[in-house]
Amino acid sequence: MPEPINATTVDRTFAPRGADFVHTVVLDGEGVLLDEQANKLHLLNHTATLLWQLYDGVTTLDELANDISEELSFDHETVVADLVAITRHLGAEGLIDGVAPPSDDGDDDAGDEVGA
Repeated sequence: MPEPINATTVDRTFAPRGADFVHTVVLDGEGVLLDEQANKLHLLNHTATLLWQLYDGVTTLDELANDISEELSFDHETVVADLVAITRHLGAEGLIDGVAPPSDDGDDDAGDEVGA
């Protein structure tokens, strides 16, 4: 198994997949993620929830941006920048398979909201 990457190195070529220890519930279009390792909840807005559901570990962020920008008639570069930013944040939280969270343990938040 390859070494995890730093969240800041996630780019448009990355194909994200949620970590196996993260469980998802969607309520009214918003996702609630339970990180069993950190015993922490994360609230995703509608946009981040949709993205989370599309993470399959095969489709790159650039490919997802192509589909989203084509379907919604949004600028591709804007969409890919937003997808990379959201994915980096989720990776920094330790929620993405193959992305290492920062080693600094100074954050004691019970959870946070993610999205664009």
